[in-house]
Amino acid sequence: MDDLEVSEQTDISIAEEFILLLLNDETGFVAPIPEWRIACSLVGSVLLDLSFKNRIDTDDQKLTVLDPTPTGDEMLDETFATLSAAEEEQSPRYWIEQLAPCADALEEAIFLRLVKRGFLEHDSAGFWSLSRQVQRRRESSNMDAAPGAAVRARIMRVLFQDELPDPHDVALIALVDACGGFKATLTQEDYEQVEERIELFAGMDLFGRAVLQVVRSSYTPPARMVRRAQTLPVIGLWSAALSKSLRAGNLPKFFAEQAERLGPAYVLSVPGREFVILAGAEINHWIGRKGRLHLRACDYLHDFQEAWGTSRSIASMDGAEHYRMRRAATAGNARSVVEDQLSDLFGIGRVHLIQWQMGDALPGEMTCQRLTGKQIASLSTSIDPPIETLDGLLAFEFRALLVYVMGLLPKWTLRTPAMRRAHKAVLALYDEIHASHSPAQRENKRRDLVDDLMALHQSDPQFLPETDLEFSIIAPLIAGHYVGSAMSFALYELMAHPDLFERIAAEADALFANGDPASGDLTLAAMDVTHRFVMETMRLHAVIPVHNRVAANSFEVEGRLVPARSTVLVAYPATHHMAEHFPNPDAFDIDRFSPPRNEHRKRGAFRPFGVGTHACLGSKFTELTMAANLLLIAHHFELELVPADYKLKLSPLPKICPDKKFRFRVKRIRNPLPS
Repeated sequence: MDDLEVSEQTDISIAEEFILLLLNDETGFVAPIPEWRIACSLVGSVLLDLSFKNRIDTDDQKLTVLDPTPTGDEMLDETFATLSAAEEEQSPRYWIEQLAPCADALEEAIFLRLVKRGFLEHDSAGFWSLSRQVQRRRESSNMDAAPGAAVRARIMRVLFQDELPDPHDVALIALVDACGGFKATLTQEDYEQVEERIELFAGMDLFGRAVLQVVRSSYTPPARMVRRAQTLPVIGLWSAALSKSLRAGNLPKFFAEQAERLGPAYVLSVPGREFVILAGAEINHWIGRKGRLHLRACDYLHDFQEAWGTSRSIASMDGAEHYRMRRAATAGNARSVVEDQLSDLFGIGRVHLIQWQMGDALPGEMTCQRLTGKQIASLSTSIDPPIETLDGLLAFEFRALLVYVMGLLPKWTLRTPAMRRAHKAVLALYDEIHASHSPAQRENKRRDLVDDLMALHQSDPQFLPETDLEFSIIAPLIAGHYVGSAMSFALYELMAHPDLFERIAAEADALFANGDPASGDLTLAAMDVTHRFVMETMRLHAVIPVHNRVAANSFEVEGRLVPARSTVLVAYPATHHMAEHFPNPDAFDIDRFSPPRNEHRKRGAFRPFGVGTHACLGSKFTELTMAANLLLIAHHFELELVPADYKLKLSPLPKICPDKKFRFRVKRIRNPLPS
């Protein structure tokens, strides 16, 4: 029996098992239960753990501390210290009601603890799932050998097979019942079958009854515990126009400045529209944990997607369907996709670089977009589209964003002859990708993202119909253009900092000394400067400045109310421009990411790939692609700005990128390209 099995059977807490029981495999989060009820039950679970450790005793009227000695469990001892410090004894109901408003931190601590113990896995978008090890054991014949899954099997046997529960399980059943957990996780038919048995066991436990008393009459805290929310501060367009950052197109910096002045939530009022701006490290952290309960993504993309002939995409899905789509696309967006095809990445890169003739002034962003567009098309869809098709795809996408998402252009501008030709070429490209991914065409080839999407479509054509499959397959090519914009910022900084170029070139020469490096060669140690350079580029130059959302449910930020139906802009990269997180934030300084500074490790501070459930799925893919391209370019060329005194200016719409005056040329060839 290994360590995980031992911990499952000996020292997993009631609080941990409570979370494991409520975890929904289809949504990657706990079952949909009102937050107040979850909070009360979490507090009840901690009190139960303290009771089983003989630290407290209780009856209906009072909770008594028996032994003030800390348990040694940090998660329990924080609550226990509050109980021990009380001057008067109070009832269990009193303590549950008092401690429930602080249960968010407790819930987070439990989730992280389950990850540390190997029961759960967690991704950057805030999804939780049983670990692969647990899932493998759950699929075996012995369910009890699966840590985390065992609690579900055990409680289901008690409810459905008439096994007798021990006191631990009686308490757990009472807690889950008190918050409505069984109603949320069982089918109606199953719940009705075991309802009487649940009520029998739930009535045996004192803490379960106390929790039920607190939550029975409300979904929210009692009125006496709720503060009256204040309205959000407002900044008008004319006041905003005074900002140099806004006039320069640096939207994240503008949002940061206003957040430092007005607080993390405020309203930007423009003629005919109002936007709630959310900005700050704690906002970023909160959205990662709770945003799914209050914000939805589908609204703003509705008309944009119709322009592509689709009604749904991974970007507009929410809840269980988004989680399912995300899981299907995970492998095709992983770092391993780049690692396994590094030779192809470098080969495509060299085909592109050979066109960079000495003395020619190259358009900065377009050159980078064409480079990464071709690479990502190959890695994600296994095709080699013409540059003209990629250019047309980009033009159509940007026009559709300006028309339908930003409302800056009339609809007829998408029906011009140029746009019609671009859209027709995109549809032809989809047909080519689709035709190239038949079983016969893909035999003995590395599986790519399109293969995974096609498999999902074939297994469940109702979930992913052909009408939605088209855009899903084209989406990686669109993403390639955004990576190209980030690469153009990286090239600018490379030319603006000759000292860093020399250090990156030295890393590149070492890696390419004996031919192209393999994936195992591109370690963090081998490309330390390059990796930190990429991170600092993404900190200082966010390509996408906000997440556009709608408040599905009202919520509060530091006592200020964000009403339901508000248009919300989550300015997640605003923290990158806040001195409290990144001192001297306007300076390009890669040492921010080295010990002892490690500025990026502050909670919620460094979020270049977004926050919440829609955080970029291809973050590691993108980081490695950018680093590999920088190393390739630095190995072969030294570049210079055209003109030499060019200072970066931004174009903020429909994304942030260098303006069209950003150009560069090859200054010298360091290592010739193969002929």
